[in-house]
Amino acid sequence: MLAMAHAGFVFLSMTKTGSTAIQRRFDAHAQLVVRKPPTMKHMRARTFEQRIAPTLEAYGFPRESYELVCLVREPVDWAASWWRYRARPGFEGKPRYTGDTAFEEFAEQILAGELNLGSSANFVSDVDGNVIVERIYRYEHLEQASAWMADRLGVDLPAPSRANASPARPLDVSPRTRARLEEHYAADLEVYRSAR
Repeated sequence: MLAMAHAGFVFLSMTKTGSTAIQRRFDAHAQLVVRKPPTMKHMRARTFEQRIAPTLEAYGFPRESYELVCLVREPVDWAASWWRYRARPGFEGKPRYTGDTAFEEFAEQILAGELNLGSSANFVSDVDGNVIVERIYRYEHLEQASAWMADRLGVDLPAPSRANASPARPLDVSPRTRARLEEHYAADLEVYRSAR
């Protein structure tokens, strides 16, 4: 999470959407940076509203003075990114290691409720399911989002930084499994399709 309320926005770090790269590009301009633990770095919009917004308001930045911004990823691609990420050498021997697991098997674990990766729809919404993040970009439009942030900050666009990247791994997913995952992540898919 990067608070740049002085420039009219706060960036919320959705998992597996390039948020670490965004932080590296803009943390020097932020009033508040949360990197660790992951649950704080990747706080949902509702958590931000409950915990951080009152602090910003106490320091002269009422909630209506800035936008919440985040990136979201196409849900099947997002799940595949988790699958690739957990195949990294450092995960070997851990229960979540996926280096020896086909994506189809990983998807079945998600569909069976054995594996919960989270939800972008949940990330951007309040407890009633209303989207409260005002500006949502698609993961593949990361450069557009970065350019918008740089413009709001009045700085040159920092050079891109590849960070926390998952290892390359070919994705082999059957049309049936893809369709089932899209149904499972229907709310997330709706958020993704409505994003910039």
